[in-house]
Amino acid sequence: MLTKVKSYWKEDSVSHFMTELIDYAGIFPPAALPLQEAVLNYHSYIHQEDSWMLGPFVIPASRLWELEPFRDLFNEHYPLRLSIILSKSEELQTDLDAVKLFSETYQTAGRIEGIEVPPSFQMNSGIYEKLDKLLAGYRIYCEIAGTMEQLQSSLDRIKMLIQGSSRPIGIKFRMGGIIANSFPSTKTAAYVIYECKKLGLSLKFTAGLHHPIRQYRQEIETFMHGFVNVFTASIMAYGHSITEEKIEAILLDDNPEHFTFTTNELSWRNLAVTSKEINTARTIFALSYGSCSFDEPREELGELALFQKELVR
Repeated sequence: MLTKVKSYWKEDSVSHFMTELIDYAGIFPPAALPLQEAVLNYHSYIHQEDSWMLGPFVIPASRLWELEPFRDLFNEHYPLRLSIILSKSEELQTDLDAVKLFSETYQTAGRIEGIEVPPSFQMNSGIYEKLDKLLAGYRIYCEIAGTMEQLQSSLDRIKMLIQGSSRPIGIKFRMGGIIANSFPSTKTAAYVIYECKKLGLSLKFTAGLHHPIRQYRQEIETFMHGFVNVFTASIMAYGHSITEEKIEAILLDDNPEHFTFTTNELSWRNLAVTSKEINTARTIFALSYGSCSFDEPREELGELALFQKELVR
């Protein structure tokens, strides 16, 4: 099924683009799988040849206790890697207790790689200092949402919170959902990418990025953003400091032929980034995205002729 991926992707620039790109959020809509099915999927994925594209399993802190029955599926070499979504700020201690219990239960068979803070969470300096102290070693992401003014206010507030900190907060931004109005405009998405680059804030995405290239979907009657568009725009924003308008142009492009991976480069029209630049941007700035499917994005990417080895045949 994924022979294109297995045959040469690991050797090309696409490997830097796709490495640990997809955080598995199978228990969230539209898949909304039962936890047992999602955990069994994740267990299967980490043993597949394409596991290098897989990030952590995304789960709310309130459901961490449900993972106890699956402890024996994982071990030090194949751990259950988690990105944990906190609840309300007033329930922080309950969440922290759940995180501690998971760590004690799984030990080396589990690994927490990220803590995600929802928009409703009242993040302030006191709470940040508590998180920084009690969750040391875990990367923290704050989800931002709202109008342009609200987004800017959130970004500025987060930048102020982390001044002087040795562990900066990353930004999480939602790219869609199950209804049309949950998809941000390309202008809004471009603004967030541009501002995060300007402010030195790392960025991860969630929702709505099932497909590689931007496309209109009849089932929700709107355009869905493409993950190739989003990460190409983010990588080029980081590597070449392109304008907000150029970022939006990349996000708007629904022609797969304008995106090409060669052995050492990713190009969009007349712009290109090297494999080294892709790797740097993915490591520092454009980190990953959450998806309720691990199969669909890989399969659709493999079906597109974005790769020079296919184009020259």
